[in-house]
Amino acid sequence: MTVILFENPIAPKEDHNEVPMKQFKKNLGEDLNKTLLGYYIDSLSRVEMIHLNARFEKIGITFSQFRVLNWIWRFEELTQKELHELAQIKPSSLTTLLDVLIDKGLVERRQDETDARVRKIVATEASMALEDQAWEIIADFDRMIRSVLTEEEYTVTQRSLKKLLGHLTDSE
Repeated sequence: MTVILFENPIAPKEDHNEVPMKQFKKNLGEDLNKTLLGYYIDSLSRVEMIHLNARFEKIGITFSQFRVLNWIWRFEELTQKELHELAQIKPSSLTTLLDVLIDKGLVERRQDETDARVRKIVATEASMALEDQAWEIIADFDRMIRSVLTEEEYTVTQRSLKKLLGHLTDSE
C-alpha cells in the first residue's frame, strides 16, 4: 500500500505504486528545500549564528563559546561531563572549546576539593566581566527578531518551536 504524505496539485497522480518516500519527494517538486519547514529552521539557525558571531567577536568570543560559558556562569562550576550533558556538545568539540576558553583566560580547570579524580570547570573573573555584555548581544538579537514579528507571531512561533524541539528531543 502506498501512502501519500504530501499531495501536490501539480504532481501527476498516476504513479501511486512508487515507494512512499519517492512519491513524497516527487510531490514536493523541484525545489525540495523551500517547501519543508526544516529548511527554514536550518537557514534561520545559520543566519543567527553568523549575526551572533559577528557581534560576539567584538567581545572576543564566539556564539559556541558563549553557549559553554553560559552554563558555567549559571552553575559556577561543572565537571566536563556535566557541561557536555547540559550544552549537548560532543565531548571532543567541548574539549576543544574549553581549551580555547582556557587559553583566553576565561575558564579554568580546578581539582575538586572532595575528589582528587574530578576536575571542575570554573569561570574566571575575566569571563564574569563579559557576562552582561554577552547577554546584551543575545537581547539585541531577540529585539531584532521581535521587530519583524507581531507579538502574536512571536509567541506562536516560540510555542511551536518549543513543541517541535520537545518532541524531537524526547524521541531520541
